[in-house]
Amino acid sequence: MTAHAHTGQSQGNNQTDGKKLLIVDDSRAIQAIIRRALECEELGELQIQTARDGAEALDKVAAFRPDLVLSDWHMPGVSGIEMLQTLRQTGFHDVAVGFVTTDRASDCQTQARSNGALFLLHKPFDDQALRSAVALGLGRSGVQVPAPVPPPAAAASAAPATGEPPAIESLALAQQTLFAHLGMRGFELARHQQPLELRQQGFVLPGPQLVALYGSVGRKGVYAVGLLDLPACCLIGGLAAGSSPKEMQTAHEQGKPNARQFELASHFMRQMAPLIKKRSPSDAPSLSTTRLSSQPLDKLASLLETHKGRSDFVLRVPAQAPHGDGRLSFLLA
Repeated sequence: MTAHAHTGQSQGNNQTDGKKLLIVDDSRAIQAIIRRALECEELGELQIQTARDGAEALDKVAAFRPDLVLSDWHMPGVSGIEMLQTLRQTGFHDVAVGFVTTDRASDCQTQARSNGALFLLHKPFDDQALRSAVALGLGRSGVQVPAPVPPPAAAASAAPATGEPPAIESLALAQQTLFAHLGMRGFELARHQQPLELRQQGFVLPGPQLVALYGSVGRKGVYAVGLLDLPACCLIGGLAAGSSPKEMQTAHEQGKPNARQFELASHFMRQMAPLIKKRSPSDAPSLSTTRLSSQPLDKLASLLETHKGRSDFVLRVPAQAPHGDGRLSFLLA
């Protein structure tokens, strides 16, 4: 039996099927990610509608009468919390509301609870956590969503071959973050078992790299370093910018992404910050700065030898095959 998600009215009277869910997010990519995560047999048949902001959501609640509203926090116009407050003020006390947001500020959790939200999850989210929260919101708290069992090959590649702890533990969340950034599929992101190395003489980077430096509250200096080689920078920045294959090829041949490609590749590295391993409960990695460099970097060379953990990934986009595979590396300082 397979689950189905669709819009429209339920065709049957079974009270356990056809639960109504309204997804509210200004990103169509995130809407698609959430919808796909919830298409599972354990949650049963769902009627799903979407809205791009809180104002549209309020209109759809009145007409659609969802059992659960799953909303982003920050959106143009009417925000998620403003939508929830309006629902409660206008008599929709029986509509369950949960939030999925990138905002990790403690006052968000406080406001959500004080206004009667059922839960607040952070992006990038774990699919199982989302399904369990939605099951609760739909009155199916007894649903036990099994954790996916990785195939042997995936399990074997979960940790770097060096035995060091990974700087980014979840490949699935890294893939999800890239999908949300690009707004498309058609790419392959996998762990790489041959870590990026610097050239021996002068510690020169093998071609231009986007170097991202991360800090953390309460810690001095660099917390972690992220690297995108030129193909990865052109692919991630170019695809997000809507660059044509010719534009990405030109950037690759010139050895430098254009300004928009660099900006969006840097934005992706910012989005990866929450995935970087926390070494203490108080750590909160955040992007400090990015730069494009192929100059000697003695400190980076030292970090490659003395890091506290690293993760290496290879990015392939078959439709852009002529540009080659992109490499991504993250190292804990």
